Amino acid sequence: MTQPLPRPLLVLDLDETLWHGMADAGVPGGLRLLLRPRLAEFLETVSTAYDLAIWTAASEDWMLEGLAGIQAAHGVDLPERSFFVWHRERCTVRRDAEGNYGLCKPARKFNARWIRAKYPRNRILVLDDQAANYACGYGHLVKLSAWHGEAEDDELRQLAAYLLSIAGEPDLRRLEKRGWRSRPQS
Repeated sequence: MTQPLPRPLLVLDLDETLWHGMADAGVPGGLRLLLRPRLAEFLETVSTAYDLAIWTAASEDWMLEGLAGIQAAHGVDLPERSFFVWHRERCTVRRDAEGNYGLCKPARKFNARWIRAKYPRNRILVLDDQAANYACGYGHLVKLSAWHGEAEDDELRQLAAYLLSIAGEPDLRRLEKRGWRSRPQS
């Protein structure tokens, strides 16, 4: 008798993936948060097959402000639904080929015993608009287009259908995910 597959974990990036911050002198703090179209629908849909987590390179304050914005706009308490909520303090500083320093999200952190106890590495996917954030863990990555406030964006609807179609695969890391947009949607 084979064991049922553990439910997969979907780790969400925030900035330019689920929302976009833009300068606006008319609001306190000077930044206005725009939520990506179909965000609530996306979260509800993928939650039927995946557990959720958050990992952003943003500051804790900006992350919390954005998560409060999602809750106010859509009634979705994402931190409450998330297995973990990480911000830039969980990122690692890395130097790129040009010598510039930036933050990355090393997939080795998924090896933590408390994560592995519930989610084997082959059942963890991450959504991010920057592939370089997961240079050492491309097998986990599903790359989205960066979103900068375009109202006609439909990527989350397409992505939800794709994620549901692969949720039952035993090893999500081995799947070729770079062409997910061109895969037939049901």
